Amino acid sequence: MITLKTTYLRFVFGTNRGAPREQLGIIASLAYLKDADQLSEGDRARAEELLLWFESQLPCPPFSGRKYPQEAVSWFKASAVTMIAKAREVAVLLEEYDHPVRMLRTQQPGMILYEDDFQVIAKSRHF
Repeated sequence: MITLKTTYLRFVFGTNRGAPREQLGIIASLAYLKDADQLSEGDRARAEELLLWFESQLPCPPFSGRKYPQEAVSWFKASAVTMIAKAREVAVLLEEYDHPVRMLRTQQPGMILYEDDFQVIAKSRHF
């Protein structure tokens, strides 16, 4: 019997020159641009819509600031098609403001600290 490994995806703000764990996730990057008032009025409204969508649809891991390791990063499960489509919308918006986005793939995200239907939060010594 062949066991298929799950693929995980992570979208980060940055180029391939930086270490993935040092690169901010795109949802946090979009929130930063919005809060820094660096978006046009229309794009600000779109950013708010996307951020509210993620807030209402993506479960928040039950970590407090002290219990959430800095080395832990979030990965979408490849099966989370709707979440990934929305993440791509965020990526397009960021790239319109010269904020490059990378999509990372792995089958081994590290030690999984949290998991739900859409994502895992994992700690990896490789990043």
